[in-house]
Amino acid sequence: MSFNSQRQFQLFDNTPIRDPHFGSDVPLYSDPTLSAVTPLGNGIIAIAVRSVYIQTIDLKNSTIIVEFKAFPDNYQVTYLEHVQDSFLISVGECVGQPSSIKIWNLKKSPKQEYDFHSISEVKNGNNTFPISAVCISEDLSCFVLGFVNGRIILVRGDLYRDRGSRQRIIYEDPHNEPITGLHLNNDCSMCFASTTSRILVFKTTGRNSGEPERVLSSTTGVDLNCCSFSRTKDELICCLDDSIDFYQVTGEKRSLVTENPLKKRIFWINDDHLLIVLGVNTANTTALKLNQKADVTNRILILDLKNKLIAMNFLLTSNIVHIYSDTIDGVYSIYLVTTDGIINRITEKAIDKQLKIITQRELYPVALDIAEQHSVPELVIQEIHRQYGDYLYKKNMKEEAVAQYIQCLDVTETSEIISRFGIQKSSRADDSKNLATYIWSMIKQGVSNSDHVTLLLIILIKLRDIDGIEYFISHFSRNGEFVEDGESENDWSVDDESYFYSNTSLFDLRTVLQLFQESKIDAQAFKLVHKFSKDPIQIVDVILTTLEDPHSALKYIKSLHVDDTLRVMIEFSKILLEKLPNDTNALLIDVFTGRYQRLTCNVNILEEKKSVSNNNPVFHSYKAFVTYMYSGTGENSNSEEVQKPTYHPPKPSLVFTSFIDHPFQFVVFLEACLESYNKFQGFIRDKQEILTTLYDVYLSLAQTADNKHKEEWHSKAMGVFKESERLVAGSKSSESSKVSGNVAFDNSLMVLISHINNVDLYSIADYEASDGKSETTSLNKTNLSTTFRSMCLTKDSLKCMNFLEKYGRTEPELYRMSLSFFLSSRQIYEDIGGDLVFKEKVLDKVIAMDLLQPLDILQILSSSNIATFGLVRDFLINHIKSQQRETQNNEKLIASYQQELEEKEEQLSALLNGHDPIQVKVKNNFCTMCHTALDLPIIFFKCGHIFHQRCLSEDSENEDKDRIYKCPNCAVEMENSESLLESQRNVSMNANLLRAALSNEDNHKDRFKVVSEFIGKGGLEIDTINS
Repeated sequence: MSFNSQRQFQLFDNTPIRDPHFGSDVPLYSDPTLSAVTPLGNGIIAIAVRSVYIQTIDLKNSTIIVEFKAFPDNYQVTYLEHVQDSFLISVGECVGQPSSIKIWNLKKSPKQEYDFHSISEVKNGNNTFPISAVCISEDLSCFVLGFVNGRIILVRGDLYRDRGSRQRIIYEDPHNEPITGLHLNNDCSMCFASTTSRILVFKTTGRNSGEPERVLSSTTGVDLNCCSFSRTKDELICCLDDSIDFYQVTGEKRSLVTENPLKKRIFWINDDHLLIVLGVNTANTTALKLNQKADVTNRILILDLKNKLIAMNFLLTSNIVHIYSDTIDGVYSIYLVTTDGIINRITEKAIDKQLKIITQRELYPVALDIAEQHSVPELVIQEIHRQYGDYLYKKNMKEEAVAQYIQCLDVTETSEIISRFGIQKSSRADDSKNLATYIWSMIKQGVSNSDHVTLLLIILIKLRDIDGIEYFISHFSRNGEFVEDGESENDWSVDDESYFYSNTSLFDLRTVLQLFQESKIDAQAFKLVHKFSKDPIQIVDVILTTLEDPHSALKYIKSLHVDDTLRVMIEFSKILLEKLPNDTNALLIDVFTGRYQRLTCNVNILEEKKSVSNNNPVFHSYKAFVTYMYSGTGENSNSEEVQKPTYHPPKPSLVFTSFIDHPFQFVVFLEACLESYNKFQGFIRDKQEILTTLYDVYLSLAQTADNKHKEEWHSKAMGVFKESERLVAGSKSSESSKVSGNVAFDNSLMVLISHINNVDLYSIADYEASDGKSETTSLNKTNLSTTFRSMCLTKDSLKCMNFLEKYGRTEPELYRMSLSFFLSSRQIYEDIGGDLVFKEKVLDKVIAMDLLQPLDILQILSSSNIATFGLVRDFLINHIKSQQRETQNNEKLIASYQQELEEKEEQLSALLNGHDPIQVKVKNNFCTMCHTALDLPIIFFKCGHIFHQRCLSEDSENEDKDRIYKCPNCAVEMENSESLLESQRNVSMNANLLRAALSNEDNHKDRFKVVSEFIGKGGLEIDTINS
């Protein structure tokens, strides 16, 4: 793969560091005699100047640390290298003399040429050929030197411990081509060597007879300083004119096509970057420079080998003496030492700056590669994806843009991306597909919400992408997560409580179902609602309205829990009764009689669609219905093995409205519920509702039936009415109320229904009574008020008066009701006989039975202008006379109580008088306790009781040690009197008791009674009580 000239960036910073002592007598690295450089670490370098002197310089402080003479004056230091921590290797050459390798221990601060750690001399014939390449191992056990005459000399020994060394020639080039590069591999077992025409590999151990171990290239060589070595990959890097080749010791080769004209140097930075120095010829362009040489200009390139781009490109107008790398204060840099006294420090820019440079050039794939290689934060990578997506979107490459947007969901405003591809902004199918792809990615990464999922389904429906809808149904779980392997329909359990009882909303199912219906995508609509709907009503709605399959709807309903089945039947029983009246009625009967049992339902309920028949038999009774329904199954309809209820049946009135226009099915349903209540009991009020409704249906059917069935319906209605009366009578008895826990009620609604249907229950009752039956059989006492109330609605005053006379003593409440009725209309009042009859038969009865307070009676009489003044006057006169008689009686009682009180006070005064002696009769008297004759000592109490002292027990002693006795016969009365006195004292001292009694809701109608009771308890007699 070749480098693209367009992919050039300045991802490294070049900082020239000029020698601060440039031009002085003591220059640092600007000395024109500089011949060799090597880094010592952390900004310290060692240089060779003035042929034989070595200096160590601190670049951070621009000072010379140490300087010493390394070789005699006729030598020239041509190579320096730092190994381990403190050892410096220097190579000195002199024509006609062996080359000298000296190892210096910098910790000992050498000061002259003899302070070396160890030394080794290398002889090369007559020593007239200079050294062209040197490589030294880290442990100082192996040295390889190459000469310009093509000879390679290997030196092995323990120079680190100065134990001597041995040298041998391992190669002599047959054409005397100079050695241009030498590099030992990591374990120093092999040595790469290059000449101007070949690339070789030699073993450093054993004998090789002057032959290479392997010829890596026999046709191309390498120029001087144009090869380097990768320590991490253990491979040789060679820079050629048209490529950069990488060699392994095994002979493996890989190449990178580049154009490297006038190559001068190569330096390995790391596995990803390689520095190349190229020469640049600049032509003379002026007459003044016509006879001068062209300026020396070098182009410095840093290649990014991994991303195949040029990471840096700049010109350098001076020759390069040496290139090295060093880390100063944690910053890794490459240093170019030039002949003009400047060190160019090349440092890689921060990764964020690099990415900014690349993205500004809109080379987003490169930026992404570099970001991933440097392990930048995920959000930074996503931001690049976002910019790349925006770039592609502007180029109208929308599909590719979506691919980028998918990878940056955390840094993008999803609503903005959705709006770009939204239905409102674009009607193209491709944009909708791209938007669907984007939303799918959001779902897969778990960053979508219900609106996103809803939008995805809308798009799929709009595109009529049936496969996409099927894919969504199978791969989108009820947890709102993407399932890679998909889910089968058998996994869609209707008992998944964790889903059905959760509050999460995955998407707007109602809207999606509406779109399905509009698009006529029926099968997928059912699958979707079957899997994701928490409400069985929605599922049944789809089956009934969308698929129009009532048989499947009933089949599905029977698989639900009874609670869900009840809800569904309340909602859809009317529709189902239209389609499948008998099957639906059978299910309703099971549900509302407590015998429903859910069935297992095959999920694929749409496989067989049955036709709906319009010829459904009609039944006039539940018994006939059961016979027909069981006849096809071969079961015995009269079997006593009727299922008992497994739960408390719901109120049948919940589905009464569903039977509108289905009276016969309603009769069957009500009779079944009534039979269940009669067998297994239930709430009496629910049963009364069934009886009332059934009574209404029977009478309605009787009106429309022919003569043959009319009497039958009427007879059934009367039977229901009688049962209702018995039920009402039972509910009003205290014993029944305690047992059943029901509140007493009446069947007035039945009476109203009778009136609406022109059924005269009063005539029927009279007929039955004259027929010798007990009146309570037809009109129970508890139902008299209801009957009378219904008769009042007919405005038949004479019939009401007859009823009142006949049943008034049985139910006195009728007189109170009739009082308002007969005064409601003048016509009614006159029909019964006016004031005389009203006073005699109604008003006097109310007063005599004390059914109403006088004020209430007076209010009723004055509520209309029907009652005459004479009637009201007589009522008031009689009432006043009655009150006067009562007052006189009360005054007589007060006088008698006053006389009795005076007698009691006289007795009490006599008892409390301590000055008058009391005569106690002892003779012929007996002890009240033991009933024996009295003998001294005795105890006499003022209450008149006398006891032997021995028969009494001491209760307490006073301060004078006197014994205190209490009369045992009067002890209880005394305690009661004391408690009464204490209560009276509390009442008089604590006004809160009066406030509490007045604020009690039970006393709000008679507060005078509360106050009088408070006064009667002595609440105002403070002084008397305290004294």
